[in-house]
Amino acid sequence: MADQPKKILLVEDDGVQQVIMERFINKLGHTVLATVSEGKAAVQSALKLKGVDLIIMDIRLSDDVDGIEAMKQIRQKSDVKVIYVTGNTEAATKERASETKFEDYIEKPVTPEKLKGAIQKAFS
Repeated sequence: MADQPKKILLVEDDGVQQVIMERFINKLGHTVLATVSEGKAAVQSALKLKGVDLIIMDIRLSDDVDGIEAMKQIRQKSDVKVIYVTGNTEAATKERASETKFEDYIEKPVTPEKLKGAIQKAFS
C-alpha cells in the first residue's frame, strides 16, 4: 500500500511553491488531483473530489480560512490523511493543527526528501 501512487489535493497559496511541490509529487509517482490556494476552496475540493488519498495543506492561505480551520471543516465529513506544510514554527500552531489528526508537519522550505518521507509515513 505504501508504494502505490496516491491521489493528492495540494493546498498552497504561493504559486511558485505550488509548482515546485506539484513537480516533487509527480516525480514521486503520485497524482495531484487539484491545486487550490484558499481555505474555502480546499474544503470544497476535499469534499467534492473523488478518491483523494492525501491532502498536503499549507497553513497560511490566501483567504480568511487557514489550513487548520479548513481541515477542521473537512474532518466533519472525511478522515482523509493530511500533511501540513508551513513556514510557521510556533508550538501553538502545531498544537492547533494536532486537533485535526495530521500525519506529518513539514517546515518550509519543502524538499523532495521531506515530502517523500512524509508521504511514506502517512501510508506506513
